[in-house]
Amino acid sequence: MGLGRFLAGTALGVGVGLVAYLTLTEQDPVTWGNRVKQQVTHTTKQLTDVRDAKNNVTQKAAKLSTALTAAQPVLDDIQTEVDKFAFKTAPRLSAIQEVLDRQNTD
Repeated sequence: MGLGRFLAGTALGVGVGLVAYLTLTEQDPVTWGNRVKQQVTHTTKQLTDVRDAKNNVTQKAAKLSTALTAAQPVLDDIQTEVDKFAFKTAPRLSAIQEVLDRQNTD
């Protein structure tokens, strides 16, 4: 019985507060109710949009992770080829640098 009285008192208090608010702000209850309904609908749509965006980001992140995993062998091959190229060109670049150094000191 105590919980029922509490809920009834709370509902009565909210009702009296709403009536006082509408009276003081000189608002029509139907117009106010429609505005609240529109706000709730708008907020619900925004929450749905946020949830959809989160799901989209999660799916794209999973696809990116899969793509990076699949690309790793190619990236390793490219790095190997770059290292080979650097090893092959190092003596030539060293010789070119020596020539440039001699020309700058002359």
